[in-house]
Amino acid sequence: MAIPRILFVIPGLLGGLLLPALTAPSSAPAGTVGMVSDDFAQDVVTIHVGQQLTFVNDSRFIHIIGPGWNTHLWGHERGVPMVGARLMQTNSVYTTGRWERPGRYRVTCSVHPHMNLVVVVVGKP
Repeated sequence: MAIPRILFVIPGLLGGLLLPALTAPSSAPAGTVGMVSDDFAQDVVTIHVGQQLTFVNDSRFIHIIGPGWNTHLWGHERGVPMVGARLMQTNSVYTTGRWERPGRYRVTCSVHPHMNLVVVVVGKP
């Protein structure tokens, strides 16, 4: 009798979400948003209209980030060039599209409660 594949997938997913990575994370470069353990390295980031935002997972934990607040992903928010959720494993890098509308926007991690980032987009310099 064949063993259903799902029995192999579920433990792997749970292990990836709950256990820290075995590889050592690299430090986030200047000008990026890093991740410290179960939080963003900063609470607020300010960028100018037309700029992109780069996220670097320099922690040992997996993160799933996207528009939202307090682990609740919204999928899409007007003005946010991120759609849906983005899986961030240790040392992974994600660069958003260009932020074209001034305002305050929210990004969260669906895995870690209170892992929130406010993105403030201001007019061109």
